[in-house]
Amino acid sequence: MSIVRTVLGDIEDADLGVTLSHEHLICDSRMWQAPPPDDDLGRQLAATKEPTLDTLWWHRQFPNSNASVLVLEDEQTAIQELAEFARLGGRSLVELTCAMGRDLGALRRISLATGINIIAGTGHYIAASHDPQVATSTVGQLADAMVSDILEGDPDGTKCGVIGELGLSWPIHHDELKVLRAGARAQAATGAAISIHTAAHAVDEDSALVAADVLEAEGADLSRVVMGHLDTSLHRPEYHRAVLSRGCLVQYDLFGHEFFESENSFQSFGDTETVRAAAKLVSDGWASRILLSHDICYKIQLQKYGGYGYGHILRNIVPRLRLCGVSEEVSYSILRDNPRQVFTVTDGA
Repeated sequence: MSIVRTVLGDIEDADLGVTLSHEHLICDSRMWQAPPPDDDLGRQLAATKEPTLDTLWWHRQFPNSNASVLVLEDEQTAIQELAEFARLGGRSLVELTCAMGRDLGALRRISLATGINIIAGTGHYIAASHDPQVATSTVGQLADAMVSDILEGDPDGTKCGVIGELGLSWPIHHDELKVLRAGARAQAATGAAISIHTAAHAVDEDSALVAADVLEAEGADLSRVVMGHLDTSLHRPEYHRAVLSRGCLVQYDLFGHEFFESENSFQSFGDTETVRAAAKLVSDGWASRILLSHDICYKIQLQKYGGYGYGHILRNIVPRLRLCGVSEEVSYSILRDNPRQVFTVTDGA
């Protein structure tokens, strides 16, 4: 029997339901913090404690310049925000914060309060976020820690159910390669899926294929590897098909990222182009190998602060997919059946 390991215990895969495959509820992304524009307004708004609707226009242009924007830490806000996802029929969420401020106790309380199944991640994000022990640990030691998170859990018995998000920078840091190798070993021991933060800002590089090479060489099952953030490279559809041909899943997880990162001159393609790309993959026969999510990690993505929130895909994107020829039945299969095939662990693990 296939089981899914949530922060409240194991459930049958049939109970997973509609699932967001890449999200954050409690998260610290300040490793991305960048200096604001060198002007009075930029300095003032970068120092502002929290974004408001009056300043949202600025934070959408410079989201990495304000430390508060980069931190999700309020459990009650997370509970309130998930209510809309639940109301629209959402049942589960993969929370991939891993080492960047992960709080398993908070995730457990949020799950209890909302009824949403939460699958927590284990591992290490990009090198800029690494604890110093990553550099001094062996591949085996890093793998053992991931396996322990999945099989034994924290002192309260709360266990992780997915490996990731394992982060890649560009060029890929040697410690990130070590973490990838450890993730492959942890997968072999637990059967858990691996979720990769590809080098999203390096839009013309094949970071997902490099990761696939490293993971496969270490013995990973690529059919249970999710390559995230591929919606930053929609101008390279052949790259996405190469990832699919390797057996990995393509994840479009930036729905609702309708803002510009002026600090590094980066802008995602936005929902319209991502919907079209997903619809093309469906028409080409890849519907069973796609995952969809929002990757909410900025305050300004929450409804409370003027964003679309966790219900955006169910409320707004499914109808837009239908306009591009993807039936509601297929959309819900992508959101329900595909996660069910991926986010399981070995029975009895």
